[in-house]
Amino acid sequence: MPKTVTIKDVARLAGVSPTTVSHALGGQRPVSSATCARVRDAAERLGYTPHPGARSLKAAGTGVLALCLTNITGGAVPFAEMEYYFRVVNAATQTAMEQHFAMVVVPDSDSGMFWDRLLLDGAIIVDPVTGDPNLRALRARGLPCVSVGRDPDAPDEGFWVDNDAEAATRLSLDHLAAHGAGTVAAITWMTTEYWTQASIRTYLAWCEDTGRHPRLEIVAEDTVAALREAAERLLAPEARPDAVFGIAELPALWVLRVAAELSVRVPEDVLVAGTSDFGLGATSSPPMTTLDYNSDEHGRQAARLLIDLVRGETPAEPRRIIPVSLIERESTAR
Repeated sequence: MPKTVTIKDVARLAGVSPTTVSHALGGQRPVSSATCARVRDAAERLGYTPHPGARSLKAAGTGVLALCLTNITGGAVPFAEMEYYFRVVNAATQTAMEQHFAMVVVPDSDSGMFWDRLLLDGAIIVDPVTGDPNLRALRARGLPCVSVGRDPDAPDEGFWVDNDAEAATRLSLDHLAAHGAGTVAAITWMTTEYWTQASIRTYLAWCEDTGRHPRLEIVAEDTVAALREAAERLLAPEARPDAVFGIAELPALWVLRVAAELSVRVPEDVLVAGTSDFGLGATSSPPMTTLDYNSDEHGRQAARLLIDLVRGETPAEPRRIIPVSLIERESTAR
């Protein structure tokens, strides 16, 4: 397929910044006639057409915002079953409506090409992954974008709302240690969004800090068989840990399920805790200790941040940390 010409390509050919290209073609701010001519000539030579949503910003805008949920596990768990995503979408939509914007939820895309067909003022990307095509497509078209969760390629840049993954991971691990766990294993999907990668790094650092031998179990595929096999490996009697820390909720829930099948008692024999509360841990058997991400605040803050950008305002806090809290349940109640 032919390469999509972006605003960065025009800027490179014209010898100016992408912001200058946006101003020259959109008319939001004054640009010298010589620079405008150079930019327009470069755009014409490359066949560049500004995104209709970006063009609309010079006027009142479209009044439409988008929210895209990145399916980090490849579809193992439907979004409808995850309370976290439901609460993020609901809070973001309500906040947008209060500010007289519409919010539409769009599907994830490996190519990001569907953004060409949408008329909008800006977008929120939830859980961006390494090389995220959605962020790349939005930025290339000069559209404001905010992420819930940091861009793993540039975690200290851009506009985002997130929890402190390092602090949250240590909160869970310290809780397990305080309840008598000597050997603490961890189980997770191998995904490339920032939270998982930061949590793995923190788990390994915590083990080193506390003199524990790390044991990291990776669920290689988004299948029931892979989840079961990973849980069975952890609970094998010859090398069973005192506690299991689930960097993702579903693998931790499978540890509970397989423990019941193998007559391994939770919490008497093994403590189990997860790092995210998607609504499933509260109804597991036994109910599982998790973290409350405060996901409603993720949605609210992301929408407010995006609306500030769309309106041309400079956000006082371009990167916002939302605190977490531990929800202690029976799975760690020794």
